[in-house]
Amino acid sequence: MRLTNKNFNTYEEFEEKQQQTDEILEYIDGIIYMSPPPSIKHQRISSFLHGELHQVLKNSGCEVFSAPTDVLFLSLSFCFTFSISM
Repeated sequence: MRLTNKNFNTYEEFEEKQQQTDEILEYIDGIIYMSPPPSIKHQRISSFLHGELHQVLKNSGCEVFSAPTDVLFLSLSFCFTFSISM
């Protein structure tokens, strides 16, 4: 669900909105969206995959996170962000 009626939001506006709510927000192409909560089926699959990946990657120096993690890529004229989750 789109959270604002604006055509474009800055990343700073997105960060401000995140501070004002406990909802899961996504910033895609300048538009702020509110994400629905994951289903029970999604949680079961995610939990299983997290456990399996943790076992495979332990002692490798890699980490597995069970919650979304924001990653921000900056270029000369664009700001990209996405959340990594499984």
